[in-house]
Amino acid sequence: MKNTFCTLLLCTFVLACQPTAPKLDFEKEKAAIQAVIAKETESYYKQDFEAWKSTYLESPAFRKYGYWEGFPEKVTFNNGFESLKNEKKSQFEADATIWKGSSEERANENFRISPEMAWYTFEQFSYEKGTRKLLGKSLETRVLEKVDGEWKIAYLGYHYFPDTLATK
Repeated sequence: MKNTFCTLLLCTFVLACQPTAPKLDFEKEKAAIQAVIAKETESYYKQDFEAWKSTYLESPAFRKYGYWEGFPEKVTFNNGFESLKNEKKSQFEADATIWKGSSEERANENFRISPEMAWYTFEQFSYEKGTRKLLGKSLETRVLEKVDGEWKIAYLGYHYFPDTLATK
């Protein structure tokens, strides 16, 4: 009986000492992720380098892979944030950002969220603000990491559909 009681007491102690997973407020985290993505997009088109940079994980682990027919090389990539940061700083300084003033709408959103990491996929439609002419449709992926309580983009992926407007 004494051994059973000691074993029970030890098991209770071990279980009580186990860390519990933090509660996740899914809707709150989803809204925070959407806000980071909106801030990244808006600051990109405004060419606000500091605001744009603040949405990213500044790490060699950062990745960006994308495809767009409008690029001469079609496929672009950045391994590590430093190369993307230098590329965008030069682009903003040269006032060479295309589609400035466009508006974006996201649809078919999918979220996978854990306390420190999130995966977000969506379709994005880019329109001219004044005319609502479709500039492009893309399939987008973001992987985010939580750093000091804030979501940061750790992976950015996009695949633009071919321009079908010219054939209509």
